[in-house]
Amino acid sequence: MPSTMVTEQHNSTIAGANSGYPTLGMFIDGKFIESSLAAPAEVINPADETVLGLLPSATPQLLERALHSAERAFGSSRRFLPENRKEVLERAAEILAEREASISLRIVLEQGKPLGQARAEVARVVELFRYYAQLALELRDTELGDNRQTIRRSSKPVPIGVVAAFTAWNFPLVLPGRKLAMAIAAGCPVILKAAEETPAAAIELVRALQEAGLPDGYLNLVFGNPAEISRQLIASPVVRKISLTGSIPVGKSLARLAAEGMKPASMELGGHSAALVFADADIDAAARELAAAKFANAGQVCTAPSRLFIEMPAYNKFVDAFLCKVKSLRIGNGLDPDTDIGPLAHSRRIDATVGVVEDAIAAGAQIITGGNRVKGPGYFFEPTVLYNAAPDSLVMRNEYFAPLAPLSGFNNEMQAVSMANALPYGLAAYVYTQSPERIERLIENLEAGGVFVNTTATVTAFTPFCGVKESGYGYEGGRRGLDTFVHYRLVNSVRN
Repeated sequence: MPSTMVTEQHNSTIAGANSGYPTLGMFIDGKFIESSLAAPAEVINPADETVLGLLPSATPQLLERALHSAERAFGSSRRFLPENRKEVLERAAEILAEREASISLRIVLEQGKPLGQARAEVARVVELFRYYAQLALELRDTELGDNRQTIRRSSKPVPIGVVAAFTAWNFPLVLPGRKLAMAIAAGCPVILKAAEETPAAAIELVRALQEAGLPDGYLNLVFGNPAEISRQLIASPVVRKISLTGSIPVGKSLARLAAEGMKPASMELGGHSAALVFADADIDAAARELAAAKFANAGQVCTAPSRLFIEMPAYNKFVDAFLCKVKSLRIGNGLDPDTDIGPLAHSRRIDATVGVVEDAIAAGAQIITGGNRVKGPGYFFEPTVLYNAAPDSLVMRNEYFAPLAPLSGFNNEMQAVSMANALPYGLAAYVYTQSPERIERLIENLEAGGVFVNTTATVTAFTPFCGVKESGYGYEGGRRGLDTFVHYRLVNSVRN
């Protein structure tokens, strides 16, 4: 692997790191459950393929206990006032901040990302909890219409009810943390089905909220067979809303289940985000920023720039600058401070990535750098740059969630927009240009939930975000995200 450096796992911290991994369990009806009648699942460290722990799985009976617990909690929701929700979220944020070191370690062990990225993830959740703690106080009755009218009209925000939440493994603290922050701020109990690959992060959220004073029943955490759990939870009349961050196929499956009960759903699904780099852009900055964003978390980011289109007059300059950045990236265990790229999350991702690269080559693509699995233990794959990938190849059609970067050229703006909008996805798009007029046209014409201009910075706690087309519906983040957990009840009454 001549183009990319691999870190040596020399740090003694790495050798003994697994000792920092907790006993795993579910949290149902106010109690941690460390075993069940169902077969447990192994949690694997993707950096060395060792077993970190055994994760219990929910049975139908345990899921019913979780449903009853959440139902009881919602029945007493009048006692969980906005002021109380604010206090719980603020205290939980403090607890998470205090435990940043141990939580970050556990994220690295089970997900693989570099420690600096894990620490940033903890910081994001602390920010989320604090932000939604303040928003909880904004959920107040609003007068509608003219006070001189005989009928008094008002809008009363009430919690939508028990939420079934499902989250993925690539951001094991942020994804469940954001859903919990919004739901708790709104006063909704949550049954969380977090990712089996990364359970410890979700467990840390449970512990923080429990210690912060979250009332019993407001949070149940389960693991197990995703299809069986989603069917049972969504079919229950107890559940009033579904919130998913996951793949498009899973989103479509859950949307069908939700439709049977006419239940609202928020679907934050996959993408295949185009990045358009025009010849008038700061090419060095564009290459540097896009390479960093593309290979962050080993390419396992749904908003990552995953199809890179460069205007032909700047193509060679961009490729040179992009390769310079890629070749400087170091692969290794996320606990090594020199690591830029950790392993893929599990063995299935390695197999899928190999298949995508082989398909691209068969369709005529050329590998500029990378292209191979790293020898030895762990699910490591070289950061790979592909040139001239065919439009109908897998790497250009499907979300591949891997450290791959296909580069293509374009001749004019109309062609670039057509290439960017060619897929049924619409999550994010990136634009690099210095032309104000072009920026306005692209913001208008690109079919994406978010357009990011001359930056790869995407979402924060206060920015609402939602995909279009098959990338989902229903906002995550910001006040609009909170509103998806609230029903605004219209109240008309005769004035006395």
